[in-house]
Amino acid sequence: MLRWNAVFLSFLLTAAVLRAGEPLFVPHGAGAMGMGFAVTASPGHWNCFHNQALLTAASATSFSASLENRYMMPALSSKAVSVILDIKNAPLGLVATHYGNADYYRLFTGLGSAVRITDGISLGVQVDFISEHGIGEYRDVSHVTFETGMTCNLSSSLTLGLHLFNPVAPLNTLPSSMEAGLQWKQSDDFLLTIGSSKVSDEPLSLQFGLSWDVMDKLVIRSGYMSSPSAFAFGIGYRTGSLQVDAGFLLNSMTGVTSSVSITWTIR
Repeated sequence: MLRWNAVFLSFLLTAAVLRAGEPLFVPHGAGAMGMGFAVTASPGHWNCFHNQALLTAASATSFSASLENRYMMPALSSKAVSVILDIKNAPLGLVATHYGNADYYRLFTGLGSAVRITDGISLGVQVDFISEHGIGEYRDVSHVTFETGMTCNLSSSLTLGLHLFNPVAPLNTLPSSMEAGLQWKQSDDFLLTIGSSKVSDEPLSLQFGLSWDVMDKLVIRSGYMSSPSAFAFGIGYRTGSLQVDAGFLLNSMTGVTSSVSITWTIR
């Protein structure tokens, strides 16, 4: 237990020196949104791109497309596609997102993988290429960075997840972020999550979420995040190899942010 406390403390100390700025990766996945993005320790297709170590929990190859609409404004929409390849010992995850409009847009692509260090510990890493495009006098810029994550099974029902984006901020001037989370799995049908995320010079955000499977087909989700303050809820439906999810964030000042995801799993 002392060893895991030391690992967790080292991640917290790293967070204290993160550089300022908004994370460059717009989070995707309607299931994750429905739980207030408290998914750092929770397996799932889109959750693997919130913490690459979760790739080791993937049991099949899957493809997904997702659309997020911030504050119901088309100009702030973000589109994404992703694939997880269930390769023995080292599964692969690929993601590509487009955020913005005709005047400014950002392309984000990432390639990641993960391995099991022991039966209870997994490590993952992802290399990212970010390209920003504007009109007029604004020049196009490109960046290369990476992110890494870890999961640790503390018990049969409790899992710890840690994730760090762009730990080389002093070299590339891009913002960094850190996430930490716990998942408590009461059964295959019900789980609770708690998490936090931090970008320096911005408030610490706390997240809470729950997921409840109903009749093996319907999934009901709810959650909360503190910064920006928003309540979350979502719903998912599975039929055969397809799953459709919808998620919503409700903020009293900015309104509604919505997300829809479709995932196809090859079993």
